[in-house]
Amino acid sequence: MKNRSKAYTRHQRERIIQRKWAILKDALQREGESMPVRGTLSKGKVHCSCRMCCYEQYHGIPKSKHKAQWAAMQKEIDD
Repeated sequence: MKNRSKAYTRHQRERIIQRKWAILKDALQREGESMPVRGTLSKGKVHCSCRMCCYEQYHGIPKSKHKAQWAAMQKEIDD
């Protein structure tokens, strides 16, 4: 692992906190007292099974890598 400065670590932590804060504020419409302490948002990952986070999966839209594999398999079958 590379040696990282404290400034780099602080920047990454703040970036993640801002992202999660925006999700809570804009998507989930939370504000005021219902918002958690900012420092607790630096832990864990942002993923859930709601329709907004898993749009492609919910609506059955294949990802681009699966589309490419499918196209390659179709090309092999045609040849």
